[in-house]
Amino acid sequence: MKDFLRKISLFVDLDDAQLDRIAGVVKEEQHPAYKLIFREGDGVDAFYLVRSGVVTVFRDVQGKPQQVLARLEEGGFFGEMGLLNDKARRYASARTATPTTLLRIEKADLIQILAGNPGLELKFRAEVIRRHGMNVSALLGLAGQRDVRIRLGVDAVLEMEDGARLSVILENLSLGGVGISGVPDTWRTGRNVLFRLGLAGEPDILEVRGTVTWREGDTIGIAFGPEAAGNAVMIQRALRRFLDARR
Repeated sequence: MKDFLRKISLFVDLDDAQLDRIAGVVKEEQHPAYKLIFREGDGVDAFYLVRSGVVTVFRDVQGKPQQVLARLEEGGFFGEMGLLNDKARRYASARTATPTTLLRIEKADLIQILAGNPGLELKFRAEVIRRHGMNVSALLGLAGQRDVRIRLGVDAVLEMEDGARLSVILENLSLGGVGISGVPDTWRTGRNVLFRLGLAGEPDILEVRGTVTWREGDTIGIAFGPEAAGNAVMIQRALRRFLDARR
């Protein structure tokens, strides 16, 4: 099972202990051909990996031909859309095309695993954005919703364009933006900002260009501009450096 999971793009960077944890919650299911796994509009309760066989993901719109969104073979995965939103429903249907073996991970188990692995959570969110072509702000609910972000609480240094530096706390980081405490009173909702964020001695970990979307006291949320929003490689690199500083 671990050898198979290691081949999945989402899990390729995980160590043996992390793969063991995922393998421990996986449930293997055998399905005949043309078995409906879930229907568009159903509640989102699980994430699936194709161990063998073929699964078709599709949408049916009344009066129009069936829209095939994906045809997944061994190593493919589906059902990720909506897992990080308690109120979400399936936005498409999934059906086996041949006799198929699926690996099912319950929503609650996956969320617990992601909560203990910020890097995997970020990668998971990036994959959702990439596969579904979604607007980052719409997906992550940046306007005041901090629960979608990875909490850090790291002492950081904010460097402005003119070279001025300010000691702040990096509260959280996501594919869509950052939360920072200790910012100037003049940074109000709607303000466009540009600065470099780092640690003492490492001021250039992350360039932040974006818009203040909410403020509570001296803590603000900043939504990245389009050039950075959803840039998984850049955010993952910065996340690792800030997580190392927290240990």
